[in-house]
Amino acid sequence: MNFSRLIKEESYRRGTALSVLFNVLSKGALFLMTIIIARYFGSNIKTDIYFFVFGTMLLFSGFINNIDVAVLVPESMRLRQREGNGAAENFLNFFLFVYLAIGIAFTAGMYFFGTRVFGLISKFSEADIIQYRDYFWAGSLFFIFHLLTNYINTILTSLKYFSVPMLISSIKSAVAIVCIFLLKADHDVLSVFLGGLISYALNLVVLVYVLKRTAGWKFKIQSVAIKKRVWHNILYAELGQVATLASSLFPLYLLSGFGSGVISLMNYGKNIADIPNTLVTTQVSNVSGIKLNEEIARHDHAAMNDTFLKTSKLLVFILVPMSFYLFAFARPVVELFYQSRNFTPAAITESAIFLKLLALTLFITGINAMVTRIFIAVQAIRQAFVYQVALNILLIAATWLCTKQYGAYGYAWGIILVNLVNYFGMYFICKMLVPWVNYAALLTYCALIILINTGIAGGLFLLAGYSA
Repeated sequence: MNFSRLIKEESYRRGTALSVLFNVLSKGALFLMTIIIARYFGSNIKTDIYFFVFGTMLLFSGFINNIDVAVLVPESMRLRQREGNGAAENFLNFFLFVYLAIGIAFTAGMYFFGTRVFGLISKFSEADIIQYRDYFWAGSLFFIFHLLTNYINTILTSLKYFSVPMLISSIKSAVAIVCIFLLKADHDVLSVFLGGLISYALNLVVLVYVLKRTAGWKFKIQSVAIKKRVWHNILYAELGQVATLASSLFPLYLLSGFGSGVISLMNYGKNIADIPNTLVTTQVSNVSGIKLNEEIARHDHAAMNDTFLKTSKLLVFILVPMSFYLFAFARPVVELFYQSRNFTPAAITESAIFLKLLALTLFITGINAMVTRIFIAVQAIRQAFVYQVALNILLIAATWLCTKQYGAYGYAWGIILVNLVNYFGMYFICKMLVPWVNYAALLTYCALIILINTGIAGGLFLLAGYSA
């Protein structure tokens, strides 16, 4: 395959197909890394620290990167259409250098105060934090790499280079796995951190090169007049994200107090449950989001509704059967991927329960991604703010109450409860903010697909019982 032919602007159909293909390769390699961690290191305090630190760095960087798709890219596309490529490039460069400054400041802060910070946001013992302080510090470096690579990936996607970020990410994931094998003997679980950091550094260098040489990007600092409307949208997007950050950190905080290995077991189950949305929903919604931005710029509401329904129905058609399958065969799936001498039968059972519960609402995550893209396209940031905050407060409350009742599995029950509330709540929020979007038609379609898959699953269950 001539990879140079892939590094060019793409149509939405080609972009969707190729980006999903390379996303499968990239995320497949990342999942392979999870399998390697489970098989070689099992579930213990060191793997708990890895998953906790990696997860929190994703959340912290995601808190800032939230404005990339929500505010910065839509605004850059408006600037490109009205004032030309130079204005859009200067606008995005301004925030690129802001991100770089934030990343450097964060890394320096974590070097001096990291153990104290992680002591506040987790229930790990002080002895464990001190003993594994190198893990915490090395893991904190993921923040700056996530922040910059996510931003450049988003810029390339907005320029219709849909496949390139996923192609580069596939190479990055392969490099990380190789590094783990090379470093494992000397560094134990720390090799996972080091392998990830080496691969992310390589990823960032290649992305910058592609953006500069292929897209013709000029990395220059130039004064930019940012409109008040943009700053207001950034403010509301980040205020809403505060609640999302809190609701995502709170379960990790609770789970870190349930004993050694629990966070790892949850992540092993969650990583399998996330596969359908990671492989399909993320890329499909990314590409559709760019199309929705163009349609709203033309004020073509009918086309937006058509894009939303076609894409959402496709996601539901794919995700509902996967949800049924993962729920029914959770234990065999976990055994298939993770069973080894370091991964005990008890660990398989616990991880399978997490998988079974988290798989129940996969399709709602897909729908939520598309509804979010609609709100971003119409820049209904402030209007959706209250709904986002209320939903995340509910998630915090539900997680706390469910973990008190069901222990660590309460994390999954809380997610199920809030996802169901959101599933029906999106009907009312769409009716209020984007009345031309026919969310009711999607609800009808979902009911039909769920009914069909319930019948198939029930038939297979009865057939299995009869054969036995």
